[in-house]
Amino acid sequence: MSGYAGVPALDLPARDALDIERRWRKGVVLRNEARRYTICCERMQAITRELALTSAPISEPNIWPSYECGSLGHARALAHLAVSEYLRRFYSLKRPGQEKPEKLRGRRIEALFHPPGKGAFDFLSLLTYIRSEPKFSQIFTASAKEVKVASMSFAVSSQECETAFERRYSLISKCVQDNLGIVDVFEVV
Repeated sequence: MSGYAGVPALDLPARDALDIERRWRKGVVLRNEARRYTICCERMQAITRELALTSAPISEPNIWPSYECGSLGHARALAHLAVSEYLRRFYSLKRPGQEKPEKLRGRRIEALFHPPGKGAFDFLSLLTYIRSEPKFSQIFTASAKEVKVASMSFAVSSQECETAFERRYSLISKCVQDNLGIVDVFEVV
């Protein structure tokens, strides 16, 4: 139980989704697994919304505006998604002692949720390493350039991409410090 009447715990759908991800990494493709994964993520988002509506003691929501920038220093959701997509598709991680660079496809860079503990800590460690890269600022220029959008009105700038990354980094840092998990809820309003 989540501790709130009528609101189930987040750990059950999170565990199921992580089990599905583990099977995918092993190459096991089970029938309907993608749909089950989507259902798990949708359930976590619904539980998170319910907790916010019941005034549960959860962190303040981190709201990404959909279209127009909110206030100065706030990036839109598109910038966050552009950076995440770029990192997953194009970024290569080369750590000391590694023979060849590693792509981030299996590193949950675009994951909708990160459970508290080791998973969130590992994600923060990855983002910290990326921040320390000499080519760090080039990531945002490339993210803005590579983003695939339906219309030019949805284009993002490299500055907005950098703001989105730093905002995400700050959120993950706080969650790791407070031993909290993360569930992204995207609502287009």
